[in-house]
Amino acid sequence: MNRVKVSIGHSDNLDKAINKALEKVKNPNLIIVFFSPKFNPNEIYTKIRDKVGKNTEIIGTSTAGEISNETDCTVHTVSIAAIESPYINIGVGVGKDLSKNILYATEQSIIEATKSLDKNKRMTTINILQRAYIKKSLHELLRTKFFINMLLLDGLVGQEENYLRNLSKYIPKETTVIGGSAGDDLRFERTYLIGNGVYTDAVVLTMINTFLKVGTAIGHPYYPTKKGALVTRAKGRIVYELDNKPAGKVLKDLLKTDRLDHEIFAKYTTGIKSIDIFGEYMIKSPMMTLPDGSVKFYAEIPEGSFLTIMETDEEYLIKSFKETIFNAIKDAGSPKKIGLIVIFNCVLRYVLKCHYGVNDIYFIKNLLGEDVPVIGFNTYGEQGRTLGGSLGHYNQTSNILVLADELVDE
Repeated sequence: MNRVKVSIGHSDNLDKAINKALEKVKNPNLIIVFFSPKFNPNEIYTKIRDKVGKNTEIIGTSTAGEISNETDCTVHTVSIAAIESPYINIGVGVGKDLSKNILYATEQSIIEATKSLDKNKRMTTINILQRAYIKKSLHELLRTKFFINMLLLDGLVGQEENYLRNLSKYIPKETTVIGGSAGDDLRFERTYLIGNGVYTDAVVLTMINTFLKVGTAIGHPYYPTKKGALVTRAKGRIVYELDNKPAGKVLKDLLKTDRLDHEIFAKYTTGIKSIDIFGEYMIKSPMMTLPDGSVKFYAEIPEGSFLTIMETDEEYLIKSFKETIFNAIKDAGSPKKIGLIVIFNCVLRYVLKCHYGVNDIYFIKNLLGEDVPVIGFNTYGEQGRTLGGSLGHYNQTSNILVLADELVDE
């Protein structure tokens, strides 16, 4: 018996993608759609809404590449997941004007999401807890996740850290947060979000309350070198000086290159070591050099931090992705049957994969079987928690969510 039904549609034709996604799932709780910016987002939303009716929550974003179990990653396509389960409660909230009033946008998204979650209850939390505590030991339930917060943010307004800072004031510190920033095929012009409507300069917060086993993991394909520099002058995402010298010049010297572009930053990037007990290196990617010699990053760089040069190779790239998949499955309680895998994959990690000719979907199918449903997209940054629990906005990382086709009391 299926605890969750999932169907994937992926095509360069919108109607084909919608029809395929709805072939086996007729009354979905949730539709997730990741789409190329070549498509009209209003047309995407309207056509899906006409097919599923008013009771289905629809979320999605424009991308820098679309992922599904049909293909590792393509551009100029639409990837759709239709999800149906009596064991999932869904709440969707939209925070508008992200760049103008971050506090209001955060509060707006939380208020809307919690109201929506309450409205869409198919199974109450008390039922979930009662059944789980009756059938499982407390030890087995310690890592159980009953609530997931999934984020889709505008990837061009640079408000991810500010949103996370505000969000963390409203949710418990142990609550799972996972997500990705919208892309537009590296045009850097405009991104679009879908949250039961179409938005830009916004955040879509999806609260998932579930009795299904669910897990997440975050991982990147880089290891530290012995090279690096101290951030001596920085503000937000702009680093002006490294070791009291122009940041651009120092980076070029460290990387032994005359040019700094996304191809260089895909293979060689920078990381900051976390101060928690795990001491992980989290990737904070350079984006471009500016005319004054400073460097703009895809994430905030704290003044006084130490930027370590990170590098990789094909073997480590493959190994790290496999580990991230296994960590997400373990976090879900090691279910025997997977219902859905959602991948938030940095576009610069995609550039790196292309350099080595590595195919993530090949490894997923090889490890978990041919029929595991997968959906995802190439992002402009990823949100999640480190092993030590630190919530942040990272780069060149894979964030993976595993939704099992098993209940937490099984």
